[in-house]
Amino acid sequence: MSKTYDIIVIGGGHNGLTAAILLARKNKKVLVLEKRPVLGGIAAGEEFHPGYFTIGLLHDTGTVRQQVIKELNLAKFGLKTKARPAIGLLSKRGDCLPLSADVDAAASAISKFSSKDAAGYKEYAAFVSAIKPFMANLLNELPPDLSALGTKQLWALVKKGLALRWLGKKTMMEFLKVAPMSIADFLNEKFETDFIKAGIGAPALYGSFNGPWSSYTTINLLMGESMAHEQIAGGPQALVAALEQAAENEGVEIRTNAPVEKILLDTGRKVSGVKLKTGEELKASIVASSCTPHVTFYDLLQPNQISYALEHAVKHYRSRGTTAKVNLALNKEVLFNNVGGLEFYRTGNSFDEMERAFDPAKYKQFSSEPLLDIHVPTVANPNLAPAGHSVLSILVHFAPYNLKEEWNEESKKKLYSIVMKTLENYSPGIGSSVVGSEVLSPADLELRYSLTQGHIYHGEHAVDQLITRPFPLCAQYATPISGLYLCGSGSHPGGSITGMPGYLGHKPSLKIVESSGK
Repeated sequence: MSKTYDIIVIGGGHNGLTAAILLARKNKKVLVLEKRPVLGGIAAGEEFHPGYFTIGLLHDTGTVRQQVIKELNLAKFGLKTKARPAIGLLSKRGDCLPLSADVDAAASAISKFSSKDAAGYKEYAAFVSAIKPFMANLLNELPPDLSALGTKQLWALVKKGLALRWLGKKTMMEFLKVAPMSIADFLNEKFETDFIKAGIGAPALYGSFNGPWSSYTTINLLMGESMAHEQIAGGPQALVAALEQAAENEGVEIRTNAPVEKILLDTGRKVSGVKLKTGEELKASIVASSCTPHVTFYDLLQPNQISYALEHAVKHYRSRGTTAKVNLALNKEVLFNNVGGLEFYRTGNSFDEMERAFDPAKYKQFSSEPLLDIHVPTVANPNLAPAGHSVLSILVHFAPYNLKEEWNEESKKKLYSIVMKTLENYSPGIGSSVVGSEVLSPADLELRYSLTQGHIYHGEHAVDQLITRPFPLCAQYATPISGLYLCGSGSHPGGSITGMPGYLGHKPSLKIVESSGK
């Protein structure tokens, strides 16, 4: 006999767990199904070489929303936060600028390179601080329903407009001016030192199909800067551990090694449950999927179960993965440009070099000098490696999913060689200290984490895919399939480790299940 639940959540990543906790609090019987043997999705830490552990695919926890931490009471389950650590901005000429979260400290460090840039950074930080309330209003609330513009929806739009007006005329006009700009144009107005501009602007390009001269990359930069908060002490693994305990405390049933084969619909085309790949069927009138839109609609439903309009929207939702992951096990502590002790480092050097790094991706090739986002988790968590040893977690940008020569062991070896050659610019001799490595191409990321085309954010953060994410038919988490909801990074407000798609995505499904009297 099939087990019956009020709600089944597909995917045990941080968003799926967040949604499950909030749903279970309303006295709902909730089941979380995770295909892998470990919870966490892209935030799951694993051993990649004997005695050396990763902290997850993504390593920045500074975007986890404070309201998620507070409402889920994660502190009760051991979650602790810490001040945002300084980020080392690297240049080929041997510089390493520790960019602190403290504006005065950051400006002081920048002044050693340029007094103009130090003043420019204070101006930049003041602008980011001024727009934070507006950005929070956009990114931390349910998006307005643009498909049915009644009084309620129009008022929601009016409030968004008022929030922009409340910035004040000067800040509002500055925001309207710079939001469509490229990061190169925007940051060139404020800074003169190439590697500083490149280091500050680099996150706007992570996971994107853009170079620094592409329009609307500034809005991505401002989104990330505005939503940056304290880091999670212990990294993504600590977040997942706290979420798991919170879920168990609310009575959520969690099953790992439980891949879903398909979402079941009844004769009225309404959700009736799921079927696992083992053949087991589980009943529920509500299913919340934290999978990518493509996996949800193409892999878990039959072609004749979705409309042409929905199929068209999914087909044209862009998820062009351009990120690979390289994990390195080192037999010593690592220095970059003779600086150690930092958790995060970024490469870039100049906008021209970043543009050249992006160019090959347009032609289905990876860059000979990729953009690197480097994390040294052993600085904060020495137990991830033997004493005195280090782990490097490196996101390699501009390595396309649709590689012309195809992703295989040979192409991954080539990418590894390129990454090591690039690292030598900043840490000469680093190759001799490598005792183990793992290279995950975008194709590997798709296979391991069910990320469509290996996209780390469940879809590109292009402006048209942020306003009504993933697309208008599903912009408020509900889908055209009755009883099916989205709660993953493919929904508003997008990817990274934030918890917000799960936090906001649980609300529409809860409203439906409560109205049904269950």
